[in-house]
Amino acid sequence: MHDIKTFTKTPLNKLKNLYIGDKIELLTYKKDRKITIIKKDLDIYNVIEDGFKYKEFDNVKFAELERLLKQLKSVEFPRNNKYFLKLVPQNINTQLRI
Repeated sequence: MHDIKTFTKTPLNKLKNLYIGDKIELLTYKKDRKITIIKKDLDIYNVIEDGFKYKEFDNVKFAELERLLKQLKSVEFPRNNKYFLKLVPQNINTQLRI
């Protein structure tokens, strides 16, 4: 569980160390809303907003990601003081399937 003040800093730092296909989920305290960030390429991410509304943002560059997270925080986490951060690695078996 993390403080809401680190909502943009912590996920952006974790994204730098992820492999392509891995994802990060940011969940509310009640776990009824979430934002999923999927690493597609070295500097390209897909963001899925799943909570108050469902919206997908494709091919978001790392430079634009901080601004997008701030916008989504105000919609999905309006009165929260804490949030959960969950790292979800890509399944190796599906990656090697031919």
